Amino acid sequence: MMKSVINIGNDIAKNRVLVHVLAWTAFVVGWIVYAALWGNPIYELVVNKFCYLVPQLLATYFLLYYQLPKLVYRKKYGWFLLSLGLAAYFTSALARLIKIYVYEPAMGSNLPKDSLYDIFTQLFPLVGQYLLWVYIPPIMAVILKLLKDHFVEKQQFEQLRHEKTIAELNFLQAQLHPHFLFNTLNNLYTLTIYKSEKAPALILKLSEMVDYMFKECKEDQVSVAKEVQLLQNYIDLELLRYGDRLTLTFNHQIDDPSTTIAPLILLSIVENAFKHGASGDLGQPRIEIELSVQKGRLHYRVFNTKVAVAQSDFTDFKKGIGVDNIKRQLALRYPGTHNLVTQEEPTSYELLLDIHLEANPLQKRA
Repeated sequence: MMKSVINIGNDIAKNRVLVHVLAWTAFVVGWIVYAALWGNPIYELVVNKFCYLVPQLLATYFLLYYQLPKLVYRKKYGWFLLSLGLAAYFTSALARLIKIYVYEPAMGSNLPKDSLYDIFTQLFPLVGQYLLWVYIPPIMAVILKLLKDHFVEKQQFEQLRHEKTIAELNFLQAQLHPHFLFNTLNNLYTLTIYKSEKAPALILKLSEMVDYMFKECKEDQVSVAKEVQLLQNYIDLELLRYGDRLTLTFNHQIDDPSTTIAPLILLSIVENAFKHGASGDLGQPRIEIELSVQKGRLHYRVFNTKVAVAQSDFTDFKKGIGVDNIKRQLALRYPGTHNLVTQEEPTSYELLLDIHLEANPLQKRA
């Protein structure tokens, strides 16, 4: 029922003529009902209102469709003031003319009628008795139009900003895909050179991850449980490469696995730990990953050891999007609802991330 009412309302809103007819009807009926509450005769009110309606219509539509768009919006303020003065004069004179020659006879008045010359030359009655009544609807219409224009402009701005954000996120996520694949294929290349028995398992893990990244990650949000499984696959994949040389712990505690999160952010942080930590440490590298989600709040800690003196990187393997990409995605997806802190020491690097997952503005607008 509510949906059908909304649909009817939308159809009416699209019909400008119908909207104007309904608005004027509401104005006239509202004014008559209000005046009747003060004890005025209904017949007199109806005749009076319709006598004023013609000059009010002329003043309103001349202001809305000529004076505002042709003069005010084009900054022709002098011409606007001149036309406003002339319009006010003629519509007020028309209102007085209709009252004297239509309203008063309809009410049975036998008062002597002012001549046309008097009606158009006596300015005091026009300003004191008719101008305000004629220009109440135009003033109301201008206020409503300004409010509507402001609302439409704000809506368009929000829509453009949303589309720009989505486009930028798609670009950032597209950066992550080849970045991750490049690193993993390098690992696979090394294993195949040495004809390692680990290569088939790595290929299977990689296949599962690529399938997830190109299917599930098209959505704006994915479940935390799926992201945890992605992390586990990636960790298993890297452990095949490093073996016992790497000490890695991955602890996770999630109260509701269906809680959603923007895809790939968690993975890119862990990938960064391997890339800048374990890959350059020929000794016994260590990585610690802690993930908890409680009541829509995510806490994420990733710690990795690193060598005190960085090795030369002639292939730019370690020069990548890394943390900068993560920061930009968080700024777009969770503006004002996340906190990212990094702590770097000569032999270690730690990243702490807290997110209010239920405050994703993109998800709310979708």
